Parts: sequence; C-alpha cells; structure tokens
Amino acid sequence: MNEDFVRLNVHEIGIILSILKNVSISDERMIAKDYGSASALYNKLYSIYEKMDRSTVELRYEVTPSF
Repeated sequence: MNEDFVRLNVHEIGIILSILKNVSISDERMIAKDYGSASALYNKLYSIYEKMDRSTVELRYEVTPSF
C-alpha cells in the first residue's frame, strides 16, 4: 500500500465528512468493495477534525457564484 500526505484545512475535512455522512447504503457497499469502509474513513477523519483549531481558519470560497 502506498501512502501520501495531503494538507487539508478544517473546512475541507468538514466537506469530506459531510459527504461521507450522506453516502447511500448501496453506494457505501459499492465503495467498500473497491476501497474499504467509508465509515472507518469517516471515523478516522472525524477524530482528526475534532482536534483541529477552527478559530484561525478563514472560510474561502473557491467557486465563483453563477448569479
């Protein structure tokens, strides 16, 4: 298994956690077949998220609104 390190801020991890929470059961089963447990990844990321300082990170929008 190869590993790589990716620097993510608290908001980026929050996005990933939100997405993982909303994965359907059928999609979760499909993901598990190819990559492993989504709930295990959620728990791992959430434990990191809990330790992060949310007071010093500014929310930045990387997408320009279309309105």
